[in-house]
Amino acid sequence: MVTVSKDGTWKLWDTDVEYKKQQDPYLLRTARCEVSEGSRIALSPDARVAAVSSGCNVAMFSTATGELEEEFRSVHSEEITDLKFDINSRYLVCSGDRAIRVFHNVPGYRAAIQDMQAMLKKASNEAMRQRLEQQIKDAQSALDTVFATSKN
Repeated sequence: MVTVSKDGTWKLWDTDVEYKKQQDPYLLRTARCEVSEGSRIALSPDARVAAVSSGCNVAMFSTATGELEEEFRSVHSEEITDLKFDINSRYLVCSGDRAIRVFHNVPGYRAAIQDMQAMLKKASNEAMRQRLEQQIKDAQSALDTVFATSKN
């Protein structure tokens, strides 16, 4: 779960706790961000990216590092009213000024590739290595397609 606060931070929480044992959610990461009164926040379903809106702007952060990965300025002419990731974590959708904008989740693609490369180094058998290599190739191809499309 992610939260955004008026103190200019966003926080990533682990809420996978046992309430019957009176465990509380615990903080995994805190990072600085630009906020306004109507800021919104969304966590990608794969939990690799947090998106924060401030006014008409959107910032995308790595949940692993807390670093700003992507920023979109003046996305809408009015304040952003909602942010959501699609179920596959491929796109970020934001709404405002009676319009919807859709962005490729490039930081999510990059994080997925990095995660799979780390798993590849620890792969214990050939079948797992081949599967991970194919997944890395597919993710890199999808990312290359995004960049090729944006250049045209």
